[in-house]
Amino acid sequence: MGIETLLELVKDYAPKDKETIIRAYEFASNVHKDAKRKSGEPYIVHPIAVACISAAMHADVDTIVADLLHDVVEDGINITLEQISEYFNPTVARLVDGVTKLPKLSVNNDKRLTDEANTRKISESIIFDIRTILMKLADRLHNMRTLQYHKREKQIEISKETLEFYVPFADLIGAYTIKLELEDLCLKYLDPEKYQEMEQLSNQIYIESFNEIQSAIVRISQLLNSSNIPFEFKFKRKNYYGLVKSLKSSELADIHDLFALKFILKDVNTCYWLREQIHSLYPYFSDYEKDYIAKPKDNMYRSLHSTVNAGKTKLQFQLKTEEMYKINSYGLTAYWDLLKFNHAPEHMQEDVSKMPFFKTLCELVNNNLANDEFNQEVKKEILSPKIKVLTPVNEEIYLPEGATPVDFAYKISTDIGNNIVHAFVNGKPVALDYQLQNDDQIYIEHNPDFIGPRVDTYPMCQTPRAKRRIREYRKNSYK
Repeated sequence: MGIETLLELVKDYAPKDKETIIRAYEFASNVHKDAKRKSGEPYIVHPIAVACISAAMHADVDTIVADLLHDVVEDGINITLEQISEYFNPTVARLVDGVTKLPKLSVNNDKRLTDEANTRKISESIIFDIRTILMKLADRLHNMRTLQYHKREKQIEISKETLEFYVPFADLIGAYTIKLELEDLCLKYLDPEKYQEMEQLSNQIYIESFNEIQSAIVRISQLLNSSNIPFEFKFKRKNYYGLVKSLKSSELADIHDLFALKFILKDVNTCYWLREQIHSLYPYFSDYEKDYIAKPKDNMYRSLHSTVNAGKTKLQFQLKTEEMYKINSYGLTAYWDLLKFNHAPEHMQEDVSKMPFFKTLCELVNNNLANDEFNQEVKKEILSPKIKVLTPVNEEIYLPEGATPVDFAYKISTDIGNNIVHAFVNGKPVALDYQLQNDDQIYIEHNPDFIGPRVDTYPMCQTPRAKRRIREYRKNSYK
């Protein structure tokens, strides 16, 4: 992969930036001129590949340039951010800084300390410019695509880190295309036998279901054509990692989203109209009906989902507009394409600031926690699987799986957590260590006359936030 590939990707949407990109390529090529990758290729292949991943999403020129330069400070000799700022611009320098790893922090070469500091740096950079995590995702995706050149131990280490950190962040910002590929690459290296098993199973089911899938595609396409309704069609199989997860809790016959038939339509009204038509043609499963248009996911995903019985096969129809399709595939990065550089980074930053995880991240940054504690809370409070619960006035609150009413109370307010007396879930009293479930509505009875947390609530906490609040109170009360 050479600079020509990158320039070809960029020419259709940002031809005026060609010279700037060539200048960045020449700068990076000079810095990395003697370096090789594990594959034996010149190192410059990697930053070009990362920039190509971004360019495929129509990234702005500052991001493309920063992709090309993302390793020059870390790997170059006497290359500074000040030089990058002067030679390109301060925004490029800031982006490069956001993704540049810190030097080793321990004289004893304790890798954990450096890893914690780097994870914190990446997490904090999101608050100031979401493009840093987008660059890290592109960087990690190319590294995962070329992981075969590393030793087995390194493959496992990188894959585990990818699943624990990068995949959840891709999900949080709605970058599903990147998320799904990263998940399958991780499975490929962490459990090669399971990967092959899922590959064979997916192919077998697809072959067995082929006629019913094709019949449904033709049937709905003919309906749209006969109504003179323009559309695009995309077909997707469930990724292998997702199939493994589903089989842990469901029988194969019960998995409703093995095959997704995506119809991209001209407007929202047509999406609802087509859903009615599909329901008139096929028996459908009401439990799997999802209206993410009326109520989008927190990561901006919007679509109508309807699962039907097409004979021996369950088929999931996904109905969406072109804009929804782009945002659903690439999340915040879709703004690069949709807004055509018209303040796209500002819109991306504005939208990410409205996402639930962002508020939690800002709070953690402002608490000045030690690196190990900061990373523990990011992992549990932000990156772990979540449940959605409701306050008495139906405000949605997201908590880690396994959370209790005590965790809920501290999420709402430190004072309520400190003063908790009883908890009611869906109108019924529950123990304070009750494990909350999706869509539970919770009412906390608290006594403002209490002084500090009850002595028995600490073991009931499952979230680092709640435990930290209790420890902080006890520490301050002994001063």
